[in-house]
Formats: sequence, C-alpha cells, structure tokens
Amino acid sequence: MSVIEVVTLKDWLRQPHTMEEYQSLFMVMDMTMHYIHNKGYGILTKKGRDGYPELDTSRVRILDGKVPRVFFPDIDVVEPSYQKQLVHDNIYSNAYTAIKAYSNFNEELNHRFLKENFKEFELFLPEDDIPYYRGIIERDASVYYAEYVQKRIEKQIEKEEGVLQGEARSNSLSKSTEIGKAIASQYSQLDSSNIAAFVHLYIFPAIIIFLSLIIPIIAWVFALLER
Repeated sequence: MSVIEVVTLKDWLRQPHTMEEYQSLFMVMDMTMHYIHNKGYGILTKKGRDGYPELDTSRVRILDGKVPRVFFPDIDVVEPSYQKQLVHDNIYSNAYTAIKAYSNFNEELNHRFLKENFKEFELFLPEDDIPYYRGIIERDASVYYAEYVQKRIEKQIEKEEGVLQGEARSNSLSKSTEIGKAIASQYSQLDSSNIAAFVHLYIFPAIIIFLSLIIPIIAWVFALLER
C-alpha cells in the first residue's frame, strides 16, 4: 500500500518539481474548484495587498498519492448574486498561484505589476498554456483551466484528421472516473450523491490525455510534420 503524504500547498510549492508535476497539480486544483462551484459552494480567498484575491497556500493541503488530491478547507455556500464573482476570484487565484510557482517566485508578487509585465513571465510558463494565463491575467477572463486544455487538444486532434481520437478518449475515461471519485468522496459532505453528480466532469477527457498521452501525441504530430 502506497503512503499518502499530506503537505500544505505552501510547503509543496517550496519543493522542486517538474513542469509536468506543476501542470498536473493545477489541473487537479482546477477540477476540484469546478466541482465545488457546481455544488453551489465557493472557495474563500484572502485579499492581497493590492486588493486582488489570493489562495491561502498555508491552509490548502495536498494529498500526494497515486491520485493527487487537493483539499480546500475554506469553502462555504455562495449567494447566487455573488457566485459569478467568487468563481472568477477562484479561477484567478489559481492562475496567480500557478504563475508564481512556474517562475519560482516565493515572495509576494504584486498583481498589477504582473498584469502590466506579464510578457516577462511568459518565459517561465509552459508554452501551450501561455494564452490561457494571459487571458486570465491581462483580460480578466474567467475560464477553467481544464476547459482550456480540452479545447486545445481537441483542436490539435482535429488538425490531424482525428487520428488517435477514439483511443485517447477511451484511455481517458477510466482515469477520469478515478480522479472524479477521489474528489467526490473527499467532498462528500457537500452532497450525498457526489459520485453520481460528478459524472459531468467526464466532459474533461483532456485531463487524462494531458496527464498521460499529451507528450506522445505531440511527439507523433511533430514526427508527421517532419516527414
């Protein structure tokens, strides 16, 4: 039986990680946030010095096992009139945390400075994710990271005339179920029918493509283009 290590997000970010590990973590964080939002709850954030929302990384916990999980302790029911704003704040705070992690910026990063100088941070980000983070930071977009990845990979597959599409989607389903059940069981206090309700997250097959198939698919595409 594998040991599940529990650490705070703050401590996890202080450890060295690969870009793929960062991407995987922020994907799971995004999925978990989306699940919480769809249950009518939101993740409470703190305000940075310049008034922008930030995650309290000292309270968020990472369960680092076979299926990595993220536990947000500060969740609460959201008034319908405030739901849209809180969803936006949660998505923004996740993106802000990711950019700091990729750029190894452990100190406080001024939000306005980041917005005005985003191009300087692009060097540290995964190339395919730059448009997503630019949209969140510069244009104040409110888009889930998993949705962005899904659309990006679907376009890549369509570009190559759908080759491997069926195989990729089939391989993604079992892993999606595993991650979905893990998140749902973790937040079982929100709803007694979590696992059944979580089926809607199967619309994110790209999560697993991203985690286990994206590298070989991209390599295969480049090999075709070089012929």
